Amino acid sequence: MSNFNFIAINCRACGKLIWTGNTSSGFFTKLDTKRLNVVEEIVKKVNGVRTYEAHRTAVSFEATPRIGARVNTEPKPEKVILAEHACESFSLFETELPDYWGRFKKPILEPEEIPF
Repeated sequence: MSNFNFIAINCRACGKLIWTGNTSSGFFTKLDTKRLNVVEEIVKKVNGVRTYEAHRTAVSFEATPRIGARVNTEPKPEKVILAEHACESFSLFETELPDYWGRFKKPILEPEEIPF
């Protein structure tokens, strides 16, 4: 059984906090933590940078490669799109991860009604 969950590490070259793991197609990759909107994703694609859609798992997330045909002009806030990491500038070691799915907030539970 394969493990496609991503973990957070600091990039050895630039010190930036990044995600690392195997994509759903089985290739090892490093992803930036910044969530992309539609325009940012198109710019990344034009510049030859791969983008991935993150799908939540119980432990972390798994990443599926995105092709240009999947880029949609309608903004969908529930989708988490991340770009392949490329060292641009040196930064101090970051420690805070983004909360893409609101994991750290307690869900609002409504009482269920029993139809008797």
